[in-house]
Amino acid sequence: MGQADVSQAGFARLSGVTSRQVNNWCRDRATVPRWATMLALALRELSVEGLTILCDELATTVARPQ
Repeated sequence: MGQADVSQAGFARLSGVTSRQVNNWCRDRATVPRWATMLALALRELSVEGLTILCDELATTVARPQ
């Protein structure tokens, strides 16, 4: 989480899991799900705000009828 400049508690809030679960992942006490790895990688490239904007844009694009 340090490389993404997000605390464990912040990552937990963003991802909807408990801080304890994130701590278990960080200490190799539990397997990190693929989605959590992908979120952490995205956060290394984008800020939380940037990722939120991207998600909102994607949701709008997907929801738009064609």
